[in-house]
Amino acid sequence: MSIAAFVTGLLGCFGVLGAILGFVSLRQISARGGKGRGLAIAGIVLSCLWVAAGALAYALGLTDFDSPSSTAKHPGPSPTKTSEVDARKMRIGDCINDSKVASTPEGESVKVESVKVVPCTRPHDGEVMATFRVPGGSMPPEQEMMRLAATGCEKRLTKQIRRDPAAESLSLSYYYPTSLSWRLGDRSVTCVVVSATEGKKLTRPIRKS
Repeated sequence: MSIAAFVTGLLGCFGVLGAILGFVSLRQISARGGKGRGLAIAGIVLSCLWVAAGALAYALGLTDFDSPSSTAKHPGPSPTKTSEVDARKMRIGDCINDSKVASTPEGESVKVESVKVVPCTRPHDGEVMATFRVPGGSMPPEQEMMRLAATGCEKRLTKQIRRDPAAESLSLSYYYPTSLSWRLGDRSVTCVVVSATEGKKLTRPIRKS
């Protein structure tokens, strides 16, 4: 049994079974005598290490999934030239040009696969100011997803927008997962500050403080 405890502890895929077998083996050795004490102890130690590693990995994954938001307090480096990026890979601080979203009436949605990231000192349709994750295993209906995205972005950015001297001329837009990207694991909503005047571009970074 001490050999079984060592093997299950070494493999790790049996969870605490190696530790249980190890303790049972130690009791038998203490009661009846015999060899294998070292293997039993090794099985217990290895099982405990596997359980601890699994708990740590789960905790790190849960922290990432439940992270409520990122805000413009930690923006990425500002680009120095125009580049086209996947819409799911926009970063906080990116200034973007997206003709589809710029011309979409409020309350309607449009599928966007990529956007152009430009220097914030050039005319642009919006600036990425926050991101957050939508919880849950099943994708909400589209209207509910739009509501979650809108309220989530308003909660995170309304106060920040007010700090800008041109706050009254600014508005919020957002990007949320499609049914396909959701199936691929995408849960991120990207909050973008845009001009409140349809068709008008921004010409400078939004003031954050």
